Amino acid sequence: MANNDSFSMSIKQENTTVPPPAPPRETPTGTPPPREANLADDKNQSLLNLLRSTSLTPQETETCLGSLANVMTSSEDSDDALFQEVISKLSGIELQRMAALLTSKPDDRYFLEIARNKNGSIRLQKLLGKSDDADIFFVAAILRNFFNVMTDEHASHVATQGMRVFGIKKKFAMRDQIISHAALLACDQYGSIALNAIIRDVAFLYCSTGLFDAVASNALLLSNDAYGNIVVQQVLKHCSLHSTRNIGVSLRGHYVELLFTEGGRYIVEKILGRDETGVLVMTELLECGSDDLVRLATSEYGHFVVETALKVTRGFLFRGLVNKLKPFLPLLRTSPQSITIAVILESFVTN
Repeated sequence: MANNDSFSMSIKQENTTVPPPAPPRETPTGTPPPREANLADDKNQSLLNLLRSTSLTPQETETCLGSLANVMTSSEDSDDALFQEVISKLSGIELQRMAALLTSKPDDRYFLEIARNKNGSIRLQKLLGKSDDADIFFVAAILRNFFNVMTDEHASHVATQGMRVFGIKKKFAMRDQIISHAALLACDQYGSIALNAIIRDVAFLYCSTGLFDAVASNALLLSNDAYGNIVVQQVLKHCSLHSTRNIGVSLRGHYVELLFTEGGRYIVEKILGRDETGVLVMTELLECGSDDLVRLATSEYGHFVVETALKVTRGFLFRGLVNKLKPFLPLLRTSPQSITIAVILESFVTN
């Protein structure tokens, strides 16, 4: 019995031993792609399929245009990436089909909706110049809505980009519209910004002669407009002597009145600064009445031009201006605006 009890005790002691814990389950190394990636791929492929289709029903057309407009105007980085991927996979004929689709509505509403959106404008610009066949549809839509496009903050960038990258015939068609609408565009906030960009950029030299002539022929109207005035200044800064003279002649008889305005002062100074055209300004200063000349010399903006005239002009025109101002030297000394004029005159007064 004693032996049996010893055996039983040894079994119990063995049974109280805690078994080692089971090894942890291995985590699978391969994880399925996130649901968002699947959705993006589906969206991408769905849009590609619609754009590649040659026989869309009216409902499918609306669906495609709606999806395309949403992607092109979206501020999401994922949609920008989707757009880049989609256009990278389209062939030339498919890009043409896409352009035709975007401009297919009689009122161009989808094209304009995208062009007037900041993101849409940027993405639309990326489509221009990729295919001459596609550009046919884009330039036609721009020309149909030319003034509205050129006077929109974002759509105007689509038009100017087109003028950089379109084929020569399309560029000339755009140029003709620019020249035809020059005065109206110059008097508009965003139209003037677009014109100033065209004036400054050497990529638009093919527009220069016609555009500068259009600005010159409307110089008086534009000089008296807040936005147009800046356009005239830009032309005077970048144009040839021929265009400067044309503007100078257009403004003849109005220099004195322009000098009482801030913008007018800058225009007149630029014309005065060239030897070939400065005579136009000086002649008018000498022809105006003494009271008007003194009022000009003591005015907020006009005194700058009178000072400039005394500094850059020589010969009989200079002597004529000095002699006309000398009788008013005591008055000129007392005005804060005309102190410099008085100092210049005093250096030429003979004792």
